[in-house]
This record gives sequence, C-alpha cells and structure tokens, in this order.
Amino acid sequence: MAFRPILIRAAVFIAFVGSVLVATSSPADASNAIVPGNTPTPLPGLTNGELPQRVLINVAPGCQAYRGAATSLSLLLASAHERGIAVGTEQCYRALSDQVSEVQDWTTAGNSACAAPVVTSPSGTVQGTSMHGWGKAVDFTINTFEDPAYTYLRSAAGIYGWNHPGWAEPGGSACPEPWHFEWDGDGGTLGATPIVADVIGLIPSPDNRGYATVTGLGALHTAGDAVSHGDASAIALNWVLVGVAPTPDRMGYWMVGADGGVFSFGDARFYGSTGSMVLNQPVVGMAPTPDGKGYWEVASDGGIFSFGDARFYGSTASMHLNRPIVGMAATPDGKGYWLVASDGGIFSFGDAKFYGSTGSLRLNQPVTGMAATQSGDGYWMVAADGGLFNFGDAPFLGSSGATPPVQPVVSITPTSSGAGYWMTDANAKVLAFGDANTR
Repeated sequence: MAFRPILIRAAVFIAFVGSVLVATSSPADASNAIVPGNTPTPLPGLTNGELPQRVLINVAPGCQAYRGAATSLSLLLASAHERGIAVGTEQCYRALSDQVSEVQDWTTAGNSACAAPVVTSPSGTVQGTSMHGWGKAVDFTINTFEDPAYTYLRSAAGIYGWNHPGWAEPGGSACPEPWHFEWDGDGGTLGATPIVADVIGLIPSPDNRGYATVTGLGALHTAGDAVSHGDASAIALNWVLVGVAPTPDRMGYWMVGADGGVFSFGDARFYGSTGSMVLNQPVVGMAPTPDGKGYWEVASDGGIFSFGDARFYGSTASMHLNRPIVGMAATPDGKGYWLVASDGGIFSFGDAKFYGSTGSLRLNQPVTGMAATQSGDGYWMVAADGGLFNFGDAPFLGSSGATPPVQPVVSITPTSSGAGYWMTDANAKVLAFGDANTR
C-alpha cells in the first residue's frame, strides 16, 4: 500500500512572559473496549461497502467515516497534530468496488491473506467484510512500527475509542499493519463500555446559570437554565464540526465545520462561510465580532477568513509554524484578535496586545484553546489536561492539571463577569472555576 507524505504547518511564538506550568499525568487507561480481540459492530440494515451518504461524513481530505466514529477520529488526528506528529489518513471508508480491487491487488502480489475477503452470499451477491466497509476503520499514513506516529497513536487512540486490533500487532498475523486502527467506541462486538469522545465546545446561558455542550455532529445538550435555539444534528453535514461561538447576548450561537461551513441558530445570523472554498488547511475555530454582526474563522495554519463586519487584520498563513493554530479570541472593540498555537505561542493582530505565552516552556500537554478577558488586557489558555495559563489581567481561578479528566479538555469559556470559566472535555464533562457553575 502506498503512503502519502503529510506536511504539517504549525506555530512559532513571538515572546514569553513567565507562567506556572501545571503538572499533568499520562493519559488514563481506556475502557476495556480497547482490547486486541474487540472488533467494530456492523451497521444494522446496511451493507458493508455500500453505505448511504447519510451515515458518512468527511473528517479529513479523502477521508469519510461513519458519523458515530467521525468526531473521535477528528479529535484524535488533532491531538497528534497539536503535538507536532505528522500523520494523516490514507484510507477511511472503503466502498465495495475498492475492496474488490484491494483483494485483487493483494492476490496478484501473492498475499491474498493480507486483505479482508470479499465473499459471495447464497443469492450470489458480492459482499465485503472489511471494517473499512462500515466506515469504522482508518489506515493512517504510517509505514513502520518504529514510526513516532504509531507510537503515539498506539498509546492515545484508545482514549478516543480507536483500537489497534490484535491481528495488526507485530506478530499478530501474517500481515501486521501499524497503520490500521478500528473504532470500538460504541463498545464493539464485546459490548464493552462505550467511549464517548465527541464534544467540541460549550455555549453559556445569558445569566451563567446553565450551558449547552455541542458535539462534532451538531447535537446540543443543555444543562441548568440553558435554552436550545436549535442544533445541526438533523442537518446533512458535509464535514465534522470543530467549533462553536455564542452571540454577544448569548441568545444564539454559531457552529463551524472543518471546511468552514457555518450554521446559525437563535439570533445568530449567517454572514458567509468558506464551505465552498478549497482550503489549504482545515478550519479549527471561530470568533464573533462584539456586535454579533460578523465573525472570523481561523484555520490550523493561522489563515483568517472574515465575514460580516469582521475585518482582516493579519494572519500567520504565510509563516512557517512549529505547531498548529488551535484557537482565536477577539479584542473587545473587534479591531484585533489573538491566535494561539498548541505550544502556547500567541500571535497578536490589530489592536490585540501581547501579554505573554508558554512558547518557551515544555508543556506536559498541548494547548487546545483560549479566551480573552472582558477588558481585552489579558487572556487564558487551556491545555488538554486542563492546565490553565493566565496572562495580563486574566485571573487564575483553578485548573485540573494535577487531576486531568480521562478525555482531553477541548475548550475554555469565561463567565460574563470574567470572574470564572468553564473547561469542557470531549466527553461533555464540564469543570467550573470561580463564579462558573456546573449544572
């Protein structure tokens, strides 16, 4: 099998002001769904390799996956890129015609056992048996078991519900595959405890007495006095969602996909998107303007896309970056913004001022998001383990760095007073600090 090289562009830092590095532990053990003998479950009523488009969604260029597995795969890929690990996807969902070709190629090469067989039913119908045909397997761009990408994925994939099956392990079969992983996040054929890793962000209620978490498929789950203004769960999304943002009065919100497609709810209005554009790098987040009449989208290379009354003040798209951009925040007057990279490097544009970064520190876990203070004279960064880094007038109100959640923290959202914040992990666990409450 041929493998395409992947070029990862990521971020350099500008400067550094001292910060306390919060300790973290190694990733927690995954559920017993992640064991060598577990395998993905078939999709009831559907045919392997002939899945309808309604159950598939784009995760990466050339990579579609079963919708239930897609967000976890997106988060797993992002976690690798945030650590500077160059890995992409070679093949995800595989149609039956491609599976037939795969078998023929391996047979011609004299290794027919190296491909999942295509069988003929009693009625004479050709049927696939590959887990790729259920959209629950992925071949990463990995060549050997010594590849750093394999080492990372083998240790981290289980947290997201992805398993390296026993036959693919060294010595596990005649054709071990370091690149092949399968999704058992629903418990797999063993019926084990499901591993949920599908939350991408949090939307607070207007009075801070509630919030809603949002999944990569656009489902919204409310708590406290948060009110749903609609969600994207019934929309035929082309791409997994990667970010959310509330309107200034918190009576509406936007959701954004990796392709830059924007979905508006409540009093949030649609001002445009990059959904029809071919992007150099995927979108990773968005930020609204102070009056809610526009928004920015940011890509992992720091490319900025402006819509409505949002103005362009610069980007890092032409820079060589050490780590990818993972988030952004706007200044209070909307005349500037910050971009943050996974190494905690900060890039300031317009009237956004630099107050410090973690760029010179060796982080235990990568930064996954940021938020600005109401004054615009400071900002917070949050790491995957819930470690909190505060700069300028942003207060330190607590973190989970010493006792990280099992799932990675994906976002930080301040309360309207600025005297608290929520951290949200990929399993919808919400951690509250300061005057933020959990419901």
